Amino acid sequence: MHALHHRLAALVDSCLLPSVAGHQVRLPDWLLRGLERGTPGATVHAYGPAARATTDALRAALPDALTGHPGPRRAGGGSAAAAELVAAGANLHLGVRPGPRADETRVFVTDLQTHGVAAALGPFTGTGSLRPFAEGAAAGVRAITAGHSPVPDGVPAALSTTAITGILRRELGYGGVVVSDALDTPSIVDGWGVPGAAVLAWIAGVDLLRLGPASSEGVHDAIHTAAARAVSDGDLPLARLEEAAERVSRLRRWASEPRMPAAPVTVTRKR
Repeated sequence: MHALHHRLAALVDSCLLPSVAGHQVRLPDWLLRGLERGTPGATVHAYGPAARATTDALRAALPDALTGHPGPRRAGGGSAAAAELVAAGANLHLGVRPGPRADETRVFVTDLQTHGVAAALGPFTGTGSLRPFAEGAAAGVRAITAGHSPVPDGVPAALSTTAITGILRRELGYGGVVVSDALDTPSIVDGWGVPGAAVLAWIAGVDLLRLGPASSEGVHDAIHTAAARAVSDGDLPLARLEEAAERVSRLRRWASEPRMPAAPVTVTRKR
């Protein structure tokens, strides 16, 4: 029984992506403990030197950490985005938006990922045009973000089996990582609470759950408790967490491999 509890705790940690904000030379103790137990990395909500200091702290604790980022400050193509994020120490772009024009999504995703930054394309809701997501999947997008918007079955897409397992997995044939938008938003907290939403998201087919900067050790521990209860009750199969953890592990390995460096972004000043 102890071995099963330890295995479950490690699986839960490996399917969570906490967040840190600002200049964090020293990461919170609870996050450091999570990194030791299997947490794959964190999302860094900062720019410039502050972002780099935080990602350096992450990699000091976990050299192959998945370092997520909301995205660059400057608009541009995939190569420009990669250059800015690589300079910040990030290897996962969590803010890749579907392009309205044909082939736009494919080009951006391909250019970004050529330079070693994984794209998380979204938000996916299972409604509206699915073309950009089919385009992204065909281009080998490493992750797709499940959004907060309600789908026809009345729940947010990230908690919807119909949207994630039905449409994204079966209809579009996507086999990569599905990452949630941050779960600690008012619409999620008010409706389900973060621990309850975490369990529903895993059941729906989401692999990696994002926690915003406001989530603390207490939220992290409550997710562990909720997951243990759901597994014990038979609502959340252990095999679903194992599948999710394996997908996240593949993403982390991909993101830690060296690739073609992106050209640095330069700004031309008018004389």
